[in-house]
Amino acid sequence: MKRISWGTGIVIAFIIFIIFSLGTTIYLMNQKVDLVEEDYYKKGIEYQKDIDVQKKSSELSEKVNFDFNGQYLIINFPADFSDDKISGEILLYRPSDSGLDMKFPLSTDSLTQIIPVSHLTKGFWRVKLRWQYEGQDYYNESSFRIE
Repeated sequence: MKRISWGTGIVIAFIIFIIFSLGTTIYLMNQKVDLVEEDYYKKGIEYQKDIDVQKKSSELSEKVNFDFNGQYLIINFPADFSDDKISGEILLYRPSDSGLDMKFPLSTDSLTQIIPVSHLTKGFWRVKLRWQYEGQDYYNESSFRIE
């Protein structure tokens, strides 16, 4: 039985370390990285505006109500609002995969918005509702999980 000298052992250890490092680097460089927002820095600067609009939304006498029943997301606006004066958009936001995000315009024919969600991928979803009523901006957010 032939013994390996300590010099050969060190060279083998370095080669194993280099192969491991290269393999790890190649693996990590091929991983998909989803940012929370595509234009993250711009959104961060505008965040104070969002906080102010969200605060205004929370001060309404009657709040926007989000209801999730497993197949539909139902959004109810305050009853004292006029449906033809509401405009805006609904964003279904998937934090783990921005490719699954979807936007819908608000329908102005009813104070209730019904969105079918049975086709959505299972997991955690966030609803971001940006809307205007009589020239005022509002923002509401909720979340739900599809099992």
